[in-house]
Amino acid sequence: MRMHRNIYFLAIGVLTLSACQSARETVQDGPRGWGYVSPRRVPPAVERPRTTVDSPIIANPTALERIDSLIVDFIDAQAFPGAVVSVGQGTHVVKMTEYGTYTYAGQRRMELESLFDLASLTKVVATTTAAMILYEQGRLDIEAPVFHYLEAYNTAERRPITVRHLLTHSSGLPAWRPFYLDGIVSREEVLDSILTTALLSEPGEEYVYSDFGMISLALAIESITKEPFDQWCSRHIFEPLGMKSTGFRITGIPDPTVVPTELDDYFRNRLIQGEVHDETAWTLGGVAGHAGLFSTVLDLSRFAQMMVQRGNFAGKEFLQPQTIDLFTTVVDTSFSTRALGWDTRNLDDAPSSAGQYFGSRSYGHTGFTGTSLWIDPDSGVWVILLTNRVYPTRDEYERFRGIRGSVADAVYEAFFWPVP
Repeated sequence: MRMHRNIYFLAIGVLTLSACQSARETVQDGPRGWGYVSPRRVPPAVERPRTTVDSPIIANPTALERIDSLIVDFIDAQAFPGAVVSVGQGTHVVKMTEYGTYTYAGQRRMELESLFDLASLTKVVATTTAAMILYEQGRLDIEAPVFHYLEAYNTAERRPITVRHLLTHSSGLPAWRPFYLDGIVSREEVLDSILTTALLSEPGEEYVYSDFGMISLALAIESITKEPFDQWCSRHIFEPLGMKSTGFRITGIPDPTVVPTELDDYFRNRLIQGEVHDETAWTLGGVAGHAGLFSTVLDLSRFAQMMVQRGNFAGKEFLQPQTIDLFTTVVDTSFSTRALGWDTRNLDDAPSSAGQYFGSRSYGHTGFTGTSLWIDPDSGVWVILLTNRVYPTRDEYERFRGIRGSVADAVYEAFFWPVP
């Protein structure tokens, strides 16, 4: 089914989408990671200018159009039934497009307001951003042992684990565990297992992309703030950025207005729609540091604009530039591509979801449900791709492979053609 609608924007300052949308908001114009070695190896923050783009110039409009054909081809191949894309440079959104439908039955079209399960984008949009705010406030020391904030880590095995280890996925914790297969389905049992499971390696020795680490970090944040994680994130991240549709869904009530993820025939035995797809996050009540956040392409565009402006949003400082630089800069590329919470682009020949053209300081993240966000701080270019690639089943990843990098390459070619 070839169904998509293009919306192109070129604007300065605050970009209003009301002319193109009904009741839409104003939008301001298994990866690898690295681990902790020593606090002395962390470089001081480097003063860099904020990214400013007076007027984005599309050097190759055909490349923007190629994004449409790429995504439609993947829909035709049944990699996913629908998608939305947002492309920008600095504070300017130059393209927003919705494609396809919620399901292959085609009963509901994708919209810019469509609410997606972000999966592991939760790790950066919520958990890492919360850590950045608390770091600036002096309430979270990234070099401190986690047990300073989370008493469950006050054991002989876990005392050496620092906050930095959690952020860089180098704590020694396992990646995850299918608790439901072992009959562990209560929040208390899941948390007990996460907080007591044996380490796979000494902290700082190996990289393992770990949901357990980010779950632990969110628990530490709750301990610091004395407030439920979801409520704190809403008050201190989403509301200040005007991300009015973003949040954790804790009701567990199916909602047909939310983009569906999977036809679950192994645990919940129903269509997952309006509740978190990740089984561990669902067992934890829908709120966790690794998954559970829902958002729209409109809200995420606001977040991307804040990040690419190094913490500035609508003329106000949401985060300090030095904090953005610290959390998005990789220290030891020989260990992995991980910064603090964020991933960075592969600089070798390995395929990257950021494609082959985004700059060496680019950072981003992906989500299991088919979501991704990438930002190139040097050029100011950013791209958001939201799909429900796990519908109707997660088993067709090969059909999905390559779309993120291909879209990122087309985005870069649109701004910089010919590519150096």
